[in-house]
Amino acid sequence: MNGFEKHGIDHLSASSVNLWSNAPDVWVASYLFQRKTAMGPAPWRGICVEDAVVETLCGGKQAEAIDKAMEKFHSRFMIADDDIAREAARIAPMVEIAVQELAQYGKPDFPEDSKQEKISITARGEDWSIPVIGFLDLVFPDHGLVIDLKTTGRIPSSMSAEHQLQRAIYAKAKGGNMAVKFLYVSEKKASLLEDGDPTELLAQAKVQITRMEAFLRTLDKEQAKAIVPINPASFYWKGSEDLRKEFYGM
Repeated sequence: MNGFEKHGIDHLSASSVNLWSNAPDVWVASYLFQRKTAMGPAPWRGICVEDAVVETLCGGKQAEAIDKAMEKFHSRFMIADDDIAREAARIAPMVEIAVQELAQYGKPDFPEDSKQEKISITARGEDWSIPVIGFLDLVFPDHGLVIDLKTTGRIPSSMSAEHQLQRAIYAKAKGGNMAVKFLYVSEKKASLLEDGDPTELLAQAKVQITRMEAFLRTLDKEQAKAIVPINPASFYWKGSEDLRKEFYGM
């Protein structure tokens, strides 16, 4: 039995590989014990913006889509602090800018009964294999283009390593037949980026996945919890400090 089978892990994703690489303590809690860290206002804002952008591009009225996004955002938070208020204020301008950038491509294509296209590639070792899956935000077949929407408080000059891996997985899954680009949208502007060599990035990810499998094969989950290094300063624990203290004792 390989390490993934041993722990009941039947697939990976860019986010799980990135988390394993950057915060193995959070990874162990999340994937071996199903103790997930909290989703803060920024990522939730991103989900709400994406919903409104998709609805608008598919023919809905932008103002109504923004209203629904705001309602969805506020439904998650009982008490609004400064961070929540700041992210809520970003929703409308982010939707407007994203729609302005994307309207030129027309209506995105979606699978039947779904608002995202699922993709998958397979990572293989000597005696193991595991799917690495993802979900495409916006596919424009007539333009040979896949766009992943990233909302952010600050537009980057280049894609992070984590986003480059996500893009590499999407590009590999689409077989080179479509360009894959990430649209970064702030409340003031947008930028379309496509950084990194997918072949090189996937080779690096294969090394990390191979090490993950060896870690899982060697240890049971309690042993993994007992020996994994803990980084209390990691931003991955933000908003979940109580979970970290309960789970790891620090």
